[in-house]
Amino acid sequence: MNRIMNKSKRITVLVGAGAILDFDLPEGVQKPSTKYITEEVVKRHEIIAMARDVLKEKFPSEPHFEMLFHVLEMWCAYGYIWNNPDNLPKNPNVFPVFAPFVSPKYQINVECIRGAIYEFLLVVMDIINSYNKPYLQDESFNKWYRDFWKNYIGYWDIFNLNYDTTIEHSLDQCEDGFEEICGVSDFKHFVPQKLWGNANEYSTMSHLHGCIEFFDERYKQETYKTELFKYDFHDMYKYDSYDKVRDCYIGSTKSLKSNQAGEQFVGTPIITGLRKTDKLNIIPFDFYHGHLFNCIIKNNSLLLIGYSFGDVYINHVIERMELIHGDKKRIVLIDWWPINEEIEKITDENKKQGLIKENMKFYTYEYNINHELFKFLCRMTGKTQFEEVMKSFKSYDRSGPMVSTNGCLMLFIGGFKAASEHKEIIYDFLNS
Repeated sequence: MNRIMNKSKRITVLVGAGAILDFDLPEGVQKPSTKYITEEVVKRHEIIAMARDVLKEKFPSEPHFEMLFHVLEMWCAYGYIWNNPDNLPKNPNVFPVFAPFVSPKYQINVECIRGAIYEFLLVVMDIINSYNKPYLQDESFNKWYRDFWKNYIGYWDIFNLNYDTTIEHSLDQCEDGFEEICGVSDFKHFVPQKLWGNANEYSTMSHLHGCIEFFDERYKQETYKTELFKYDFHDMYKYDSYDKVRDCYIGSTKSLKSNQAGEQFVGTPIITGLRKTDKLNIIPFDFYHGHLFNCIIKNNSLLLIGYSFGDVYINHVIERMELIHGDKKRIVLIDWWPINEEIEKITDENKKQGLIKENMKFYTYEYNINHELFKFLCRMTGKTQFEEVMKSFKSYDRSGPMVSTNGCLMLFIGGFKAASEHKEIIYDFLNS
């Protein structure tokens, strides 16, 4: 009722991989979990499998696909030095400053590494398309998800880390900053002021880590002349389908970009690995990053869905909600935490809440939850110890909302689909 009488706020949204794990998928399509993607990329190339095996033996935690991609990128960055030490490059842009201080433990041809990277990215994009395509084709497909985005009467500022296009296809209107190019029908270029100005005040969509509909330009000569000085060789453009992107990607080659230390990295339609901040210098990612800062400053409401807190640079931005908005901040965190199924069968509500509370504490320590998540929850609830955070909710519910005693944080631990059943409560809390 309050939202009808008063104009609804803009809400900043960060969407992580967990947001689509509740999808009901067609037969033969697997949920795009981190574990599944890791298994699939390892199958694709022996070099990726070797990197996984080394990490499993030496690294203190289970390797996942982003770690494997980082290994491949670093091999690319230093491989040209290691493979030909008698004919070192004269260009400092491809000669890492730290290269003279390290030597290779494994001798692998750099071109083989680049081939593995090519296969790696294709696997990931195909997996994303396997659920994205049926969503675009059928409006009844996972309608609960579509309704969550569509039913809010205000506007979203969405930062999607998942590479898919499901959310913009759930909304009637959405501004992503891309604009048609005169004489070009296959793709659009990015115009920063179109996103930041947002003249129509639509919801905004920022694919902060890329999208399966992004790729390089394919200009014809006359158009290229008009665009040459506006855009960099590595900037991304938006195509109208993944099928077109995939056709362009097959057999394509491209020089690598370098960071200030002379380490080369892979600038591609999707940003993965552990060097994401290097890649934020490519359009549209640089302006999407700036837009995130702007939204955190302007909007006191933040919705986090299925976000693992695995990107340190993003964590530093969203933590500033406390600095900027203080007690006026409104945070909704939707996550999935495992719970003993026997607890769900208990009918005594007080006993059930107590066991859920204890189970939450057990889960946080037993499963080694990301320290960045600990830190975020402590900041948002005003507690110095994580155990105090677990005690600070007014009630404990596996599928429904749990609100912190300071009134600033609403937590769901039963996944996005269960939380979506309380969407009106979420909208109202974020507008309070």
